[in-house]
Amino acid sequence: MGLGAVTRSQGLSESLVVCDVAEDLVEKLRKFRFRKETNNAAIIMKIDKDKRLVVLDEELEGISPDELKDELPERQPRYPFLSALKD
Repeated sequence: MGLGAVTRSQGLSESLVVCDVAEDLVEKLRKFRFRKETNNAAIIMKIDKDKRLVVLDEELEGISPDELKDELPERQPRYPFLSALKD
């Protein structure tokens, strides 16, 4: 099982790998988590079905939670990480 793999449990000793997370995305998320900037930012991820891999879709700076909601497609699954300042 790769780093950050999404799994579905099949029992106590087995698991099925549904998809992995792209290595460059893992590093980007690690840096994003500890960012020092003082503005809101978001990373939007999607699943590449052909490669069975979670990949970066888009990076956004200076975005509010409401603006992020409006950026997400209605019919295509996306997985946002948001770094927001408290009011």
